[in-house]
Amino acid sequence: MQYDEAFPALPPNPSGPNSGPTSGLSSPGASSKWSQKMRIGSHTVTSVFHIPYEERSDRSHGSSFGEMDAMRNCAEISKDTGAHIEMSNSSRDQSLTFLVTGKQSAVLEAKRAILAAFQTQAQVQVSIPKEHHRFILGRGGANLSELETQTATKITVPRPSEDSTMITVIGTREGIEKAVHRIRLLSDEKSKQASERLSIPKKFHPFICGPNNVKVKALEADNAGIRINIPPPSVPSDEIFIVGEKDGVLRAVEIIKQYHKECERYAQISVEVGKAQHRHIIGPKRTTINEIFASTGVMVDIPPSDQPSETVTLRGPTDALGTALNLVYEKANSVITRTIEAPAWIHKYIIGRKGANIKNITLDYNNVDVKILDKENQIIIEGPPEEVEPVKEQLQICVNDLIENKYFQDIHVDPKYHKHIIGKNGANVNRLKEETGVIISVQDGESSSVIHLEGLRSGVEAAAAKLMEQVEKLAGEKERDLIVEHRFHGNIIGQRGENIREIRDQFNQVQITFPAPGEKRDVVTVRGPKDDVDRCCLRLSQIYKELLESSYQLKVPVFPQCYALVVGKGGQNIKKIREDTKTKFDLPPVDECKNKSEPEIIVITGKKENCETARDMILNIQNSQANVTQIEVMIPNQYHNWLIGTRGKLVQSISEDCGGVHIKFPDSKTKSDRVTVIGPKEDVEKAKSVLLEMTRNKEINSYTETLDAKAEHHRFLIGKNGSNIRKIRESTNTRIIFPNEGDPDVITIIGKKESVLEAKKQLQEVLKELDKVVESEIDVDPQHHRHFVLRRGEVLRQISDDLGGVQISFPKANRNSSRVSLKGASECVEAAKQRIAQIVDELNNRISIDVVIQQKHHRTIMGKGGSKVQQIQSDFNVEIKFPDRNPDGPSEVEVAPEETDEIKESDIIHVTGRPDNCEGAKQALLDQVPVIVQVDIPFEMHRFIIGQRGKDVRELMRLHDVNITVPPPDQNSNTISIVGSPKSAAAAKESLLEKRAELEAVKADKEAKSFEVELKVDRDFHPKIIGKRGAKITEIRKTYDVIIQLPKKDDPNEDIITITGYEDKALAARDAIMSIVNELSERVKIDVEIDNRVHSRIIGSRGKNVRSIMNDFGVEIRFPRADEPNPNLVTISGNDIDKIYDARDFLLNREEEYIQDVTDNEYMQQFVRDSNTGKEAGKKEKQSNGFVVKGAPWEHPPDTESKEEFPSFGNGLGSNESSMSRPLSSVWGPRKHF
Repeated sequence: MQYDEAFPALPPNPSGPNSGPTSGLSSPGASSKWSQKMRIGSHTVTSVFHIPYEERSDRSHGSSFGEMDAMRNCAEISKDTGAHIEMSNSSRDQSLTFLVTGKQSAVLEAKRAILAAFQTQAQVQVSIPKEHHRFILGRGGANLSELETQTATKITVPRPSEDSTMITVIGTREGIEKAVHRIRLLSDEKSKQASERLSIPKKFHPFICGPNNVKVKALEADNAGIRINIPPPSVPSDEIFIVGEKDGVLRAVEIIKQYHKECERYAQISVEVGKAQHRHIIGPKRTTINEIFASTGVMVDIPPSDQPSETVTLRGPTDALGTALNLVYEKANSVITRTIEAPAWIHKYIIGRKGANIKNITLDYNNVDVKILDKENQIIIEGPPEEVEPVKEQLQICVNDLIENKYFQDIHVDPKYHKHIIGKNGANVNRLKEETGVIISVQDGESSSVIHLEGLRSGVEAAAAKLMEQVEKLAGEKERDLIVEHRFHGNIIGQRGENIREIRDQFNQVQITFPAPGEKRDVVTVRGPKDDVDRCCLRLSQIYKELLESSYQLKVPVFPQCYALVVGKGGQNIKKIREDTKTKFDLPPVDECKNKSEPEIIVITGKKENCETARDMILNIQNSQANVTQIEVMIPNQYHNWLIGTRGKLVQSISEDCGGVHIKFPDSKTKSDRVTVIGPKEDVEKAKSVLLEMTRNKEINSYTETLDAKAEHHRFLIGKNGSNIRKIRESTNTRIIFPNEGDPDVITIIGKKESVLEAKKQLQEVLKELDKVVESEIDVDPQHHRHFVLRRGEVLRQISDDLGGVQISFPKANRNSSRVSLKGASECVEAAKQRIAQIVDELNNRISIDVVIQQKHHRTIMGKGGSKVQQIQSDFNVEIKFPDRNPDGPSEVEVAPEETDEIKESDIIHVTGRPDNCEGAKQALLDQVPVIVQVDIPFEMHRFIIGQRGKDVRELMRLHDVNITVPPPDQNSNTISIVGSPKSAAAAKESLLEKRAELEAVKADKEAKSFEVELKVDRDFHPKIIGKRGAKITEIRKTYDVIIQLPKKDDPNEDIITITGYEDKALAARDAIMSIVNELSERVKIDVEIDNRVHSRIIGSRGKNVRSIMNDFGVEIRFPRADEPNPNLVTISGNDIDKIYDARDFLLNREEEYIQDVTDNEYMQQFVRDSNTGKEAGKKEKQSNGFVVKGAPWEHPPDTESKEEFPSFGNGLGSNESSMSRPLSSVWGPRKHF
């Protein structure tokens, strides 16, 4: 059979990019130039790329329908880059397809961001010689940045200080291929090895590589030491670059040329295949194309996805083209595409909850891919023909059913009403959804005014009508905001909302909204009909005004001795004042008023006039006490702050020294001189005398005068190192304060009046001399003029600023004159002439010496920002010039023990100045050359040297200007290295040794303090050792500085007490505890059985009764716990046996008194229970009036004042007090003790 019959030519495709034949045999390069259409350039480009599911970085984007995270990411990327991005999601294989449109730079940046966000990022490391890294980086990292943008990858180049040649590339597979190829190509170009470039058409590259690069790998293996760089398919380049040993490169070139000659004999065939079918020919990760290539030797060339061409080219041996073409058609036609028109609003119903509906439809058709496109209102189905048709049929039925039964409507509502339609936590909209059974989508914000309704037609129409009715109602309402302080919200709301409920009942059409308690806002919102809102706001404003008036607070200090009198017995005085004035009082506890010197503050709250009345009543009660008096002391206002002192410490100490009197200073705003003193008469007089005495002393020693003086004269008044001003201060015994920079030029003098006037006089005399302006001249060799006027006259400005603003004029350069004019105060001019002469002398005697220091130490010698070298220049008045830095030199400071004899130009530092100064500066520079000092410090102390997060070691390095290296924990080394100048390193070493000594001392002290003593003490004594609220054991711990551990309740060694501390103190603490135990052991203890039903009455409220009994008899009474076997057993213990038995008799008598009451109560309780039972049983019976008693005694209360109804016993035995104060005696006499 002829080839033309087997493979007839396809008809031309006028819509394709080529107008020539699109099918048939052709030799390479046979396409006519006339068949190529002219291309028109555009600033806007489009890029389409596909991310399979297995390469997605976050697979949850495709796990369910309706997920918006991916779209949100795309929107952010689009906003950042300015490119337009469209994304489609495959429902079958969960793959993503992106279409990016925009300017070229924006598209590249967007593609890089999308791949980084959505595609799994691989990582590859490539070894590139260190010397080639700078070519990859480029100037300022420009080459690296451009390469990252073009390949959509992240490339990490190691720093120059790192000893690594590995360059890391992170990105997608395609991007990594491009980046690695470019990096290797650049490195090979800079390599000194033999290299060859071969220009072979791109279409033949796959045949030279072979399937899965087997040919290239074989060539590199056979010729060791060579590397063959073939551009990956994504790089449009024809050049193949071979680098390595010369012989191997030549052999590889010959073999590749042979491959090329074979390829030129290959034929090619072009066929048109729909763009959508291309990915089925390519297969996942190009597996299908690679399979065709490996099995037939024919390479299938697919146009890039961002190009509209549909032409697929097959290239290879002539006898294999037929087989390959059959395979291409088989793969391309294995999938068909069908489209269903479906409105976007029903897509979510088709998908179902979490994709349930679409999964059910495609459950039996695993090879079908369903794409739902919201923007196009379409559903696209792809897959094998036998599976696509059934799926399409089911989806079409579903779409028709939804369109027939479902309905949607969009209504436009002003966004300001959305929050009212939604309601609190969605209450309103949820209620409407339940009533109508429709889906309501409301956007709570100002971005959209559309409310979307979906559901049955009747439900949608009903919901729309109700919404519009609510909107009309809202439009007729009014909303006002009231400002009410947050602290009053609770008062307006009332307890359990009683007050606000009353207001809401009064204005039932109004909605009142308070901010949440945690918001701390003052805005109360009122909404409703206009008239009701106005009246409600008026009512709330009145309430708020009343609350403001009644919330005035006044603080009244009460002298501690009078506090109980002011409060009154049981608080009766305060209660009466509160009732009379309708105010509230905030009182400090009465118990805390004892033994206090400072006054107690009573806070009164209410209306202002009522608070002032209450205050006057309290002060009247306080002043009624004869011993308390109040006086006013006149002290000038300017001394008040001084008498009060920092944080009131001075006035507090005066108050404590004078018996705790209350001293009250007036408000500083009133400018009043009246100081009030309240307290006992003697103490008040004492405080008055102290205040007046201190004020007099302050007046005498704080006389102040000011003196105006020009700023440029201040330094002359002060003198060198303050000598002039110190002489005046010492002779007059005054304080002379000069203003800070930027303040007015006023000098302040403080002290005694006559001394201040004398100091001012001396200063004025000095200023008079300084104000005399003179003119003078000095000869300066013209060769030195340039030094003074250099850098815009920096030296002259410095002289002028330092010497009172003297004016210095140098002759012009072309006059060749040596006369320099000076004008200013006489002393300033003379000082300036001396300074100029000194500078000229230095210039005449200047020399220049060289200091040889290796360049690697220069940065350390200069210091941060050149601070160290600047200090040396200032100290020795020299100029120091460092050589230019060698870019190929070391980038960090390294200290090496060996030195070389060779002197390099880059190691020479030039020092210029006077000979002696140059030598001093040279030595200072040499002293800054870093050395290594090692210190041995035990490994376990290193963490204390480092400190928390390295704080301590950083402070040491900052303090001594050194670098300290602590070995890592895995080395377990004791040696710490210090790098710095010899002096600094020695100081740092000394600090480390001191730190080591401190840590060793702490360790020794810790060991000494860990001495333990154990003693066995009966558990019954433990509460007594602890004491009330731990008072006793706390006192022992503080006294002996020990740790005392008592056993826990369930501890097997419940009798063992452990004491830890210094040996002598631990033993002393043990003796103190044993003394308590011995004292307790000597106590007598008896047990008595008392009915547990009366225990609570004997104990009393919070133990008040039993404490009174124990105090009266001097004993201790212990009642049984709930878990003890005998609940009636009470233990009495003490030192006096008689008092113990008296206490026992007293308790037994009380038992006799209380047991009868307990028995009677139990007896009555059974009737109460029977009555309750009868009520419950008779609930269903007809209610009646029941049994009614009339004329009972309780209807007429007795007259307690009547002696007939309450006669006196006459013998006092009826007195309650007497019966409670002593135990009842028996007719048989007192009990006998055996």
